[in-house]
This record gives sequence, structure tokens and C-alpha cells, in this order.
Amino acid sequence: MAALVALTLALALTAAVTATAKECTNIPTELSSHTVRARLQAAPGGAAEWRWRELFHEHLNPTDEAAWMDLMPPPGAAAAAQHQQHHRQEELDWVMLYRSLKGQQQQQPVGGGTAAAGSTPFLEEVSLHDVRLDPDGDVAYGRAQQTNLEYLLLLDVDRLVWSFRSQAGLPAPGTPYGGWEKPDSELRGHFVGHYLSATAKMWASTHNGTLAGRMSAVVDALDECQRAGGTGYLSAFPAEFFDRFEAIKPVWAPYYTIHKIMQGLLDQHVVAGNGKALRMLVAMADYFAGRVRNVIQRYSIERHWTSLNEETGGMNDVLYQLYTITHDQRHLVLAHLFDKPCFLGLLAVQADSLSNFHANTHIPVVIGGQMRYEVTGDPLYKEIATFFMDTVNSSHAYATGGTSVSEFW
Repeated sequence: MAALVALTLALALTAAVTATAKECTNIPTELSSHTVRARLQAAPGGAAEWRWRELFHEHLNPTDEAAWMDLMPPPGAAAAAQHQQHHRQEELDWVMLYRSLKGQQQQQPVGGGTAAAGSTPFLEEVSLHDVRLDPDGDVAYGRAQQTNLEYLLLLDVDRLVWSFRSQAGLPAPGTPYGGWEKPDSELRGHFVGHYLSATAKMWASTHNGTLAGRMSAVVDALDECQRAGGTGYLSAFPAEFFDRFEAIKPVWAPYYTIHKIMQGLLDQHVVAGNGKALRMLVAMADYFAGRVRNVIQRYSIERHWTSLNEETGGMNDVLYQLYTITHDQRHLVLAHLFDKPCFLGLLAVQADSLSNFHANTHIPVVIGGQMRYEVTGDPLYKEIATFFMDTVNSSHAYATGGTSVSEFW
């Protein structure tokens, strides 16, 4: 089945721009925006008078590579008189210098593939464990890190996991947090995923003992919730949300939240060395693999793609990362099933159709596609990510660095 799914998805990428596959396209509705949904929920009467405005403004910025070419030293009088071919060679040398400085040489993929002989990245990632900032220094970075640490230490374990325990039928002491984590929010639980990622990286950056105890306590509490369910499912909301998702009925982005929890567990394992978090993550991946497989077998793969109109966060990204650890082919296939073909297909044929797409939905999908290239060496996904960045930077970006209006391009 894995080979069949992979072949089907590969064909879909090239066919996704046809009329029949266009059904999968994320339709720009007001409710695609988390900001809008929260505003509507908070407003009396659902804010029926609210109208969508300013979906797209075109602001042309040069690509970073074009800006670099503008910095190329002008040829001297003697060079200007030489053959044009020599000038083209100088331009090529200049752009290749830029690309080498950015570390764009082909790298050895994590999960296999072949790298160019003798090629090495110009930049290599340094472990957070090996970097320390001075919180008492004059540099703003150290002070900002200390402020972030103090905030993370303010958060209470029981309040963070309150909805998870309640959902699992376990005693839930204390009171839940409000905002996104309030018990009636359909996105409850996603802040906890962010907390797991933030604490793992903050602990790696500081080795603060109190923080280590807090984040481990949250993982332990979530483990109890997952084991209480017995299926591998772990969330602060009921699995019925995914019944609605798979039935193409209104629900607020359940996979968006699941991605945050899975990424948090992954970071707790990779960055903080928590082996229990990896076991929990694998159980979650297996549970959702079963759900996706059931949709495809019961209905069709097109039905699964249609469900991806709802925001799914970076599910492909976190599953590709998981595959680099487990080398389980099922995780690789599941990751590929979240590579939204009707969107990545447009980028694969280098069609600039970003206008009116929901940016917050699709940026993580592209990041996941780039991760597929890094993991498998599939060159198509490098081309997709490169074209996406060139397109956003050249015709969908503001001088401030932002690229969207109310979350839309």
C-alpha cells in the first residue's frame, strides 16, 4: 500500500492544477483565520456585520539573490571592452559566491539519498547545549532569554494539563488556563504543545533545574492521559473532533493542535533527551495513521485530500522528523499523505497562485515539503520550496517582512 500511495501522490502533484483536483484547494473563507474565529466567538451575535477585506495587496520586493546581484562590482573600462561572454562568466561567479555563502550546496539527506562528492555545508547547526547568553549583560538577547525563562517558570503544571486530564477521565485538580486553553476552545491543548517545545529548548539553553522538573512533570501527566485512553490518542479535546474533520463537517483545525503536541514531544526527546516522549509520539503517529488509512480505504484518497482544506499545521514536517529517528516506513508514508498536493502541485509547476490562499495553513506545508527533501533527497521538493520563497519574496512581501493580510496572501 505504501508504494501505491507514494505513486498516487507523485501523480497528483503534477495533476493538481487540473479542474478535477482543484476541489482540494483551500477556499479562502473568514473562518480559515484563527484571529477571525476568535473575534467571531468573542463578539455578541457572532459579529454578523464583520466583512472580509484586504485579502491581497501586491508589493514588489526584489528577491535576495537579485539584491545581491545589484551589489556586484561594476566592470572596469578594460573589462567592459572585453567579450560579453566574459561578463556573463563574472556574473555566474558572483551568484555562485552568494549561494555558497548561504550554504546552498547539496547536503547528505538524513534518511538516505546521495550528496555531491566532497560537498559540505557552509553553515552547520550548533547545539543549544553549547551556547550560553549572559542574562546580566548589556546585550538584549540575554535579557530576553531570561524574561522568557521567568515566564515559563510561572506556568503551573496542573493548569496546563487540566483539559487533557478531563478528556481522559482522570482527576483534574486546579483550574484550567483561559484564552486558547479554556475548556470550551476547540484549539485547547495547542499551547501545551508550544510549552513542551519552548521548555525543551530553554532547558537546553540554560540547564535550569526547576524548568527541567516542570517540563518532565508535564510529559509524565500527558503520559498518564494517553495510557488511560489505551489507543495512543492524546489530546485535550475528544476524538469526535476528528470524526467531524473526516466527514468534512465544521471543526476548528484539530490536526493543527495535534501537530503542536507531537512537535513538543519530539523536541522533548531530541533536545531534552526524554525517551518517554518519543514512545508517546510514536503511539500518536500510529493512532493517526490508522485514522487516515481508514478514510482512504472507506472512501478514497481524494476524500482525505479534501479534508486537508482545514488547517493541519506542520503534520508532514513533524512526521518526516519522526521518520529520521524511527526509520519506520509507515511514518514516511503518513508524512507524505499530509503533503497537500493541490497546493504543492501548483508550486511544483511553478505557478504563482498564492493570492487568496490562507498563509498560516500553507507555510507549514511548504516547510514540511522542504523537510521531505532534507530527509529523502527528493529534488522536486527542494524546487518547490525554492520557488515558494522566491515568489513570496518577490511579489507577496511587505517592507516590514510580513507577507499576508489577516493571515491571507
